[in-house]
Amino acid sequence: MTRTIIIGKKSSLSNSLKKYIKNCEIISQNENFVLKLKKLKSKKVNLIFNNFFPATKLNTLTSDDFDKFSKFSIHILSQILSNLDNKKISKIIYSSSSSIYNISKNISSIKHDNLNRALYSSFKLSAEKLIKNYSIKNKVNFFIMRIFNLYGDPNDNFSFIENIIKKKKRNEKIKLINNGASVRDFIHVDDVSKIYSSILKNNFKAGYYDVGTGKGYSIKSIVNSLNFAKKNITKVDKVEELSSSIADIKNLKAYLSNFKTKDLNLYLSKRINIKKFKKIKPISKFQNNHNSLSGSIIYGAGFAGKIILEELNKVNEDVIFFVDDDQKKQNTILNGIPVISYDNLLDLKSSFKFKRIYLTIPSLNKEKLNFLLKKIKKIFFDVRFLPEKKFLLTDKIDINDLNIDEVNHILKRKQIKIKKINKLEGKRILVTGAAGTIGSEICRQLTYQNVKKIIGVDKSEIGIYNLKKKLNNKIIYYLGDVNDYQYINQLVKKNKIDLIIHTAAYKHVNILEKNIFSAVRNNIFATKKLCEISIKNSCNFLFISTDKAANPKSILGITKRIAELICLKYSSIRKDNKFMNIVRFGNVFGSSGSAITNFLDQINNEKPVTITNKRASRYFMTIQEACHLVLQTTNINKKNVIFILNMGKPVNIFQLAKNLAKIKNKINPFYKFNYIETGLQSGEKLHETLVDDKETKEKFSNEIFIIRKKVLNNNLDKFIHYIYKYYQKLQSNKLLEVLKKTIK
Repeated sequence: MTRTIIIGKKSSLSNSLKKYIKNCEIISQNENFVLKLKKLKSKKVNLIFNNFFPATKLNTLTSDDFDKFSKFSIHILSQILSNLDNKKISKIIYSSSSSIYNISKNISSIKHDNLNRALYSSFKLSAEKLIKNYSIKNKVNFFIMRIFNLYGDPNDNFSFIENIIKKKKRNEKIKLINNGASVRDFIHVDDVSKIYSSILKNNFKAGYYDVGTGKGYSIKSIVNSLNFAKKNITKVDKVEELSSSIADIKNLKAYLSNFKTKDLNLYLSKRINIKKFKKIKPISKFQNNHNSLSGSIIYGAGFAGKIILEELNKVNEDVIFFVDDDQKKQNTILNGIPVISYDNLLDLKSSFKFKRIYLTIPSLNKEKLNFLLKKIKKIFFDVRFLPEKKFLLTDKIDINDLNIDEVNHILKRKQIKIKKINKLEGKRILVTGAAGTIGSEICRQLTYQNVKKIIGVDKSEIGIYNLKKKLNNKIIYYLGDVNDYQYINQLVKKNKIDLIIHTAAYKHVNILEKNIFSAVRNNIFATKKLCEISIKNSCNFLFISTDKAANPKSILGITKRIAELICLKYSSIRKDNKFMNIVRFGNVFGSSGSAITNFLDQINNEKPVTITNKRASRYFMTIQEACHLVLQTTNINKKNVIFILNMGKPVNIFQLAKNLAKIKNKINPFYKFNYIETGLQSGEKLHETLVDDKETKEKFSNEIFIIRKKVLNNNLDKFIHYIYKYYQKLQSNKLLEVLKKTIK
């Protein structure tokens, strides 16, 4: 086992490392360390450098101490490297600091370095360069660990967390700099030790690593959580400091994807016995700009400013500051962005490159707006503003703007895990109804599954036109009708299709109630023809069904149920080993013409939302998740079963409409939700179900269930014969009668 030498005896990190690293020794930088290292019998050693000038003495550092500071910060390091045989060094870990991210700002600043932080970070950076230079020249694996704010050792006098705990316990005063607006990343010292231990044991890529949690906590929120008395808080303003310091942990995550750090909230609540501990929330989606000195400014930290920030985030435009004239808002954090005064902005102009300024104070009248614009434009070139009380873009909700997390929050669902679908690789796939909501998403997801060819068929010319604009050229589009047996058969045969995914269908309950012939032709006849084509060309077949097929009441449900029975029949009689899967699921959130899109249209136009029944419920799932699970069933080869997607619990339609209205309220606080209850229409159920009364459901996985059902007897062919007969004679009453008999 390779021996590990830790240099730096009094460090809290060194003491912690001793617990997690076997076969290690801590050597003080005050000892005759070079001689000790040379005497080691081990062929290879790992070196961990924790030695540096004690951080606790930085504030009292004088010119008389500079020689000592230089010695402990860089001289000892260079002495060790100069006297060691590089062939005996396996790995070098250098404990650096996140403070180096503020160096560029320190260099440009002419202000006196009162606390010697700039001096400290400059020497840290020099030590980093020394380690890197030595390691590359001598082909030694090196790891520069830029550690963020440590906690976890009560004896660490340099730790902000430990110091604030001590002051709280002793009822002492604290200094709140700049109203505690700065944001910091805090990591437990034991977590750092575990990371170091993992680096020594495994093959990490040499280089630089941020060591933190990747979460930011404002100093003010920490102080508030500990319930400091107001008399014990001394506020110090206009102190130059780094406004945000959060670790970029993507490099660590590449090797430690499942690593979990200790919870700061849990640590604080255990150390300080407070009955009502205020849990601190990390600042989400924080703009970690320690490597970037350029970005845009939002003038106005109010409602409109937050809306503009959301829009700019969507187009990946960096916002580095909010500016506001309200002193109460200054020196605070809004959505992870520091709020500063206009004077602060002028002071920072030389240190930052401001791309543009967005003026977002819609309440200003024309006179005040012109005055402010004139003032800003004297100094800044690109200034954009909101006219009067109108927003920059729109207050309308777009279904495409709601991400999966937001939709699942509305539906009270947990997001599923996305998996690789191995059996699709290298396959040639034909998708019917390719321009529809489900078909187009199936096509989109197939482009990421390394399939060989995707054929998209749809009878809507405008649908294909829109699909071609949205998706890439990997898909070959054909304008055609799925009822055209010869045309579809030729496509399958010519392109040597391995899998047909049949999503084409008429699906709107209310419309199909008055269009029974179209429903039968598209939902039953087309499915039968595609089953025959699948068997004739020996390719797999996947049929998309609906929850309306369980205990069917509507024309849609009945025709889809018969289509399921047809698929089950052909699955039982085919002699090859190809699958004919049926997948049944509920409503897709936001599909074209659905209740959701109707709600959004009514909400956006501030019309009363039409609810059929306040007690009505439906199953919902995002289009992305539904289609991914549909494709997952291609990995399952089971005969004579119906797959059901785990839709979770049914959602109350009225509550869903109110949740969408809440989103509107966030954008436009003046919006008022109104509704009209219209009553259930023909074919509609009060509550949908995924399983028929005569069916039994079995769990296949967390996301997919299966229904085993006996294949219908030979009477199915007889019923299909009569369905064709009454369809051709346009006898709607008799057609409906035989349809109902078929599903009994």
